[in-house]
Amino acid sequence: MLPSQLIYLNLSSNNISGKVPDLLSKFDKDYSVIDLSSNSFNGPIPNVSSTLTILNLSRNKFTGGISFICQIVDGFLSFLDLSHNSLTGQLPDCLWHFNQLTVLNLGHNNLFGSLPPSIGSLIQLQVLYLYKNDFSGELPLSLKNCTRLISLNLGANKFSGNVPIWIGENLSGLYVLILRSNKFFGTIPLQLCQLPNLQVLDLSMNNLHGSIPSCLSNLTSMLHQGGFSQDVSLQTFVNNTNSTYGWGKYVDHAMIQWQGDEREFSTTLKLVKSIDLSSNNLTGQIPYQITNLHDLVSLSLSNNNLFGEIPQKIGEMKNLLTLDLSRNNLSGRIPSSMSQMSLLNYLDLSFNNFSGRIPTSTQLQSFEPSRYNGNKGLCGPPLTKYCPGDEEPEVPPLIGKGEGDGEDTDDEVERWFYIGGGMGFATGFWIACGALLLNHRGRHAFFFSFMTASKSGFM
Repeated sequence: MLPSQLIYLNLSSNNISGKVPDLLSKFDKDYSVIDLSSNSFNGPIPNVSSTLTILNLSRNKFTGGISFICQIVDGFLSFLDLSHNSLTGQLPDCLWHFNQLTVLNLGHNNLFGSLPPSIGSLIQLQVLYLYKNDFSGELPLSLKNCTRLISLNLGANKFSGNVPIWIGENLSGLYVLILRSNKFFGTIPLQLCQLPNLQVLDLSMNNLHGSIPSCLSNLTSMLHQGGFSQDVSLQTFVNNTNSTYGWGKYVDHAMIQWQGDEREFSTTLKLVKSIDLSSNNLTGQIPYQITNLHDLVSLSLSNNNLFGEIPQKIGEMKNLLTLDLSRNNLSGRIPSSMSQMSLLNYLDLSFNNFSGRIPTSTQLQSFEPSRYNGNKGLCGPPLTKYCPGDEEPEVPPLIGKGEGDGEDTDDEVERWFYIGGGMGFATGFWIACGALLLNHRGRHAFFFSFMTASKSGFM
């Protein structure tokens, strides 16, 4: 039997299965902590204490709704993680109770519906992680009141409407903004350029149109080396009291499309500086100002309708590890400055209209030829297509050598020798005979000599 005054319960990372009893609701201390994460608990989430500070039920098999959170009314809850379960239903509109909540993680469930207006009451919220659910509708205007947000991950849902301009105006502390794989439309708001700490910007797989804002070069955290400042670090200790119990849980994590695959970054996320605008309907040219982001490590603009040339100074982005410009209408030559990008380990320029020689460098020739496919005018290694002036001169075939034949053999040479010799003998014979027939004296002299030689035994 669990004690009635239990303060800290940690059964995480075991192989415990079955349902959780309602005994959890008997905690009566003000600073109660429950961590049952990474097990195989199933069934509905039980009633819990109204004085909980930390509740982590992530990575289990819980089912049912989450209306139980409305029972936590004392305002002590500061960390709530229900991610990686099979929870359903809507997010209840009772969030005004949680004015101390700093982390809300409901990712990887089956929750649906619009976000309730009361979500704007979470004025202490630093992390909102709703990735991979079925939430829909426009983002509530009240969310702009969560001005302390550091990480906003709403990817892989069905949110719609314009990307709100208030994200750039009110959430100035953001360093992670992930809205990928939704139904957002409209243009990329210029206000996003006002986020000085932004290191991860992912607006991919939406219905955005218009051009890429040149002011993205104002994202100062991508200009210089160094991560986010310590005062906005996502290495969040929920509060000093809980760190006494060794909580200190890292919550800096995000699902990022990285080199063609979706990967989860956690403690290394602070080193990732990326922009992903792929799979939209963006048009226009790639703004040359984007090459000022010298500390950017990943840039993906693939699957759009961009045209024009690659900015000539792109080679100055020497920290780029990933560059994906595939499936656009880009043209012209690949800038020679790209030969300076020695750290580049993922490149895809396929299915554009590039032409000319691929610049020579250790990196650019190391990629598979498929990374350059769909560019009829491209030539040079790693492609097998020669550039003008590189082809070997064609050697005309020998007389009598059919197209596609191999080298001459000794038998062929000998055959031609006998054919030539026979033709020469026949020609000489008929010339001699013709001369005798036309010359009367010569004919009698030749006949007399022939008969003399016969009598002498020479014939």
